[in-house]
Amino acid sequence: MKNIELVYKGRMYSIPNNWETMPSEVYLRLVENITEMANGNLSPGELRIRYLCDLMHWDIHKFRDEEAIANLVCISEQLTFLFTISYPDNDILDKLSPQERYLCRMIDPFQLHTPYAEELQKLDYKYTLNLCFCAQLLPYIIIDEHKYDGYRVDSRYRVLTCSLSALQYIEARDLIGADPETLPLLAAILYYPGKYTSEGAHKLAETFSKLPKETLQAISLNFQGFNNYLFNRTPFSLLTQFKQQHDRLITTDASDALYDLSKDGLGDAEIIEQINVLTYLRIIRKKTIDAVRNMHGMGMDYAKISSEIGLPISTIEQII
Repeated sequence: MKNIELVYKGRMYSIPNNWETMPSEVYLRLVENITEMANGNLSPGELRIRYLCDLMHWDIHKFRDEEAIANLVCISEQLTFLFTISYPDNDILDKLSPQERYLCRMIDPFQLHTPYAEELQKLDYKYTLNLCFCAQLLPYIIIDEHKYDGYRVDSRYRVLTCSLSALQYIEARDLIGADPETLPLLAAILYYPGKYTSEGAHKLAETFSKLPKETLQAISLNFQGFNNYLFNRTPFSLLTQFKQQHDRLITTDASDALYDLSKDGLGDAEIIEQINVLTYLRIIRKKTIDAVRNMHGMGMDYAKISSEIGLPISTIEQII
């Protein structure tokens, strides 16, 4: 997703086509517009235009003549990072190359200049938020003149770091998609000062309930984006491939998997809870890989290993 280059009033501008470099105030406005779109008051195209104007500090009401409006729309359509496009099952997409399918997911079929675009236009396609990024877009929150620093994430120099503890991450992730009334608790978990405790986060949630609902929603979407990044853009994607009945390692029973680490001599419950989330995920991933290789070493075939571990045979072949 390359930056968009344009000249405006004699100056060259480079418009970021990604989540990672979005200013906090622009992100908060974007979340307000996302809520408007979810309520049916904005189209994806209108949301992109609003985002562009907020980012460039343009007054949208000053775009009145047809040429100016056409240029604004043209630029906004190049912002492909905000949404992905999902299509119903169809043979057209199966016949395309990976690069062509990527373009179909990022660019509206009415903007595609390809032989298959006309067929895609006839399908019942939908826009969904492309929440997959590694960034902390709200590094701190101020409530009653008190500053609360959020968790830190960084993927620069090809090294991923994250300040969340394992328990902190697990409890926050369990609230993704939960009732909106839990958003203050999610925020309190993610902006908890000092050594994290569940009890302390519940007490702090009362304070975070004072935040505007748009800010709470922005915190939630930011964390969802990072969580999706963890399991789609890193080696931890292995941990999403378990079949439903074997998903205890990193999904519904993630807390059980955390406390099971104490049996491996890594410390008591209090120590285990404070393990960095990336360390925790690396341990779980390594235990999974070791289990597959040990079973293979004992002469088990791929189908038996798949049945025992819960991973697809194709993944087991890659591990071995």
